[in-house]
Amino acid sequence: MAFPGDQLVRSLAASLLLLVLACSAPGNAVPSKPAEPFVPTLSLRPVAISLGPGATQNFQTEINIPKGVSYSSSPVGWRVVEPDGGTITSAGLYTAPAIPGVYHLQVWREDFQEITAAATVTVK
Repeated sequence: MAFPGDQLVRSLAASLLLLVLACSAPGNAVPSKPAEPFVPTLSLRPVAISLGPGATQNFQTEINIPKGVSYSSSPVGWRVVEPDGGTITSAGLYTAPAIPGVYHLQVWREDFQEITAAATVTVK
């Protein structure tokens, strides 16, 4: 025995099945959002300080790391810009010179050498 709405239900079910199949066909998939490109960063603290002759100051850096990459140590390099402007270790420990003046430190990412930061040290 057939009911009056059976044909309508079968027709709607068939239409729904065709719609689901059409939306899941390989050529009709919605593309996923492309990954954002990695943008390397570097920050340095402090950026300006005053020290006495021969005093020390620990400088700290922060970097971001590309997804899937690991480093055994922070990939940064250091230098004192002025000759006789003091010394800085690979860990960021600065020792001021005996001569008062204004000196500059530079740090850069070894994995992205164009990314740099600087600090000013006034020795009084």
